[in-house]
Amino acid sequence: MEAGFRPAEFDFPLSFTGPDGIGATPFDEVLEQEAPDVDGDDPAVALRQVLGQFATGVTVITTLKGEQVHGMTANAFMSVSLEPPLVLVSVDRRTKMCSLLHEGSHYGVSVLCETQSALSDRFAGRAGEGLPEPRFAVVRETPLVEGALAHFVASVQRSYWGGDHSLFLGRVEYARHHSGSPLLFHGGRYERLGQAR
Repeated sequence: MEAGFRPAEFDFPLSFTGPDGIGATPFDEVLEQEAPDVDGDDPAVALRQVLGQFATGVTVITTLKGEQVHGMTANAFMSVSLEPPLVLVSVDRRTKMCSLLHEGSHYGVSVLCETQSALSDRFAGRAGEGLPEPRFAVVRETPLVEGALAHFVASVQRSYWGGDHSLFLGRVEYARHHSGSPLLFHGGRYERLGQAR
């Protein structure tokens, strides 16, 4: 496949956002279907519990608006492609972060290490008393959480509808990693890697 080739089925312009902003499309109405077959009285809660069995790393997504740093905790981050270098983040459409990201904007991804659960809580809106303020390094005009296990800076190439979330496909412009162990999330709580046997 030649460089720069993009299959037609993925070639939606960013302007295809609908009346509710980025990520909204006419598909919102079309996709109203019956709830999934899951155990429990509340399908949304049950589905969340099942999805929680997929262990993930924990990241903080950041961007700058003027001089103000905006950040949010997210475990919905993935690599998409090495050539071209692409990553993707999934952001709840109700969050301020979703309204700040658009084609051409930049976001940072800081992969948290096992000692940074308090930072994860802070950026998830669960800040405790007496915790130190987060510190940032600014790279390519994008804030990154200091002390993280890995850092990425990506420019938004496309935004896609994802139900109650929007998916932001970013081209990686900067990537670094450091030694350490990752902070993990599984079953609704933080976990750490076990000892190798």
